[in-house]
This record gives sequence, C-alpha cells and structure tokens, in this order.
Amino acid sequence: MNPSQIPQLLKQVSYADPRLLPEDQKELAALAALWAVVLADVPPDFAMHAVGQHYAASPFPIKPSDIADRWRTVVRDRMGRHTGTFEPNQHPGLDPDDIEGYQQALRAERDAVRTGQRPPMPSRAIAPSLSTDDVRAMRQQGDLLRHIKDASREARAENARRRKLVARYPDLNERMHELPGHARWSGSVGGNKRTAAIVAEAEERAAGERTAAA
Repeated sequence: MNPSQIPQLLKQVSYADPRLLPEDQKELAALAALWAVVLADVPPDFAMHAVGQHYAASPFPIKPSDIADRWRTVVRDRMGRHTGTFEPNQHPGLDPDDIEGYQQALRAERDAVRTGQRPPMPSRAIAPSLSTDDVRAMRQQGDLLRHIKDASREARAENARRRKLVARYPDLNERMHELPGHARWSGSVGGNKRTAAIVAEAEERAAGERTAAA
C-alpha cells in the first residue's frame, strides 16, 4: 500500500473499531505514517480483507503488524508451492542467450506469484511427463541426451541461484545449513517443506528490497 491509501483503510477499520482513530489530527497523521511503513508491501484489497478476518475472530484492536503477518503467511505459502523455475515457453520472444532478460522475466514471474497475479507452479507443472513413446521418439531423433543435458543445466543454474540468494541473508543461510543433511546444501528444494520455507523467505526479502529501491 502507498501512503495515500492508508487513510481510507483506517476509515474502514474505524467502522468496526472506533477506538483505533485518535481525535488529534497530528496523532492521526503519525498513525497513518506508521501504518504506511508497515504495510508498504501489502496490496490494498488484501489489507481490507485482513481487517474483516481479524474482527471476525478477535475483539482486540487490529495492528498493522497483524495485517503484515497475514500477508507474509500467504506469500510464504504461495512461494512454498512454487518451484521458482522460469517457464521459457511463456516468453517465446526471449532470446535464450539474453541472461539479463531471463533474470528480469524470472523476477517478474516470481513477483506475479507472490502478489497473487498468477498461481504457484508446482513441480509437476514444469514440464509434462514423458511417455514411453515420447522417449522412444526422442531416442530415434537423437534428442533424448540433449533433453537430459538441458534439464540438468537448468536445474544446476536454478540451484546455484537459490544458494546465492539464501547466502545473502546470514540468518537464513545458517538456518539452512543447520537442517539435517544440509551441511553442504546443493540449492535443491525438492519436497522438503523446511527448505522451501527458507527459500521462500529469502525470495520475500529480496522482493521487499526491490520494492523499497523502486
């Protein structure tokens, strides 16, 4: 949310809880400024919905951190269910050798998942499974080895990106390497929910930094 959207949110909250808004205008301005900082990364519609969820379950006044916590939980869930693997077939005009373009498209895809503009892509959706006939045809055409090499190269590149991302945050890097079997983490997520959660948090922090820098 941007600062201009906060007054409307506070007004909506006051309908459910008049205790929230101070009468003094200076205090109100300070309150709005605080909420704007805490909710900078939260979409307005989500914030409004979170207010309703809060008062449906609690008689206590809502805090901006309550809304931000709900948003972070949603983001972690989305990114935990997302492979984080770019779908090049959705960007046919992108040059395979354009590394910067690839990285920008990858960030845009993750941001779209993070903000709910597109659903998470589970691992099974990365590519359709190959049938026996597919493998036989690929062998006949000499494409099977190239397919395996390409998939392996993409997986290594994505693992390296995850390792580099998590390493940016010492606390997350330490948590990752304290997990059983992660003394020398390869960067793979697999089906490990704890690994996926740490990677998702690193993605969230990086996205927040990009938003702050924009």
